[in-house]
Amino acid sequence: VIAFVGDGAFQMNGMNEMITVKRYLDRLSGPAPLIFCVFNNQDLNQVTWEQRAMAGDPKYPGSQDIPDVPYAAYAELLGLKGIVCADPKKVGDAWDEALSAGRPVVLEFKVDAEIAPIPPHIMKEQGKKAVKAALHDPEATGIATKGVRQKLTEYAEHLPGRGKK
Repeated sequence: VIAFVGDGAFQMNGMNEMITVKRYLDRLSGPAPLIFCVFNNQDLNQVTWEQRAMAGDPKYPGSQDIPDVPYAAYAELLGLKGIVCADPKKVGDAWDEALSAGRPVVLEFKVDAEIAPIPPHIMKEQGKKAVKAALHDPEATGIATKGVRQKLTEYAEHLPGRGKK
């Protein structure tokens, strides 16, 4: 079982469930993995981006920023395996380690809150509201810079001789 979860949801429920896993650890058997994959960006990111795209509201840090909790270290305190990955080049290694751990794992990825988790088929009205929100957003510069970089990377992959092999 692999659970993909943001850090906000993990703070609300996942950390408690790690205690439950610890409680029943002796009942787990076999090589099947149990991995909590936590995306740590210290932001209630899905809500932040919904507010931008659906309402045109900029991020309000007072309600969206959350504490940076060392999830993998907390897992270790409980006797589970904790893995932190902050380097995109090491994602594969982190997954290999998690899948071969032989015990429940918290795989914590440090991710960027300024990269939009929105689908590539954003509706025109959502795009307009996101732009409206960005005009007053405290992270506007980072969002714009990283968004342009991300799109350029996507386009570059489609250039002759540059595609995936």
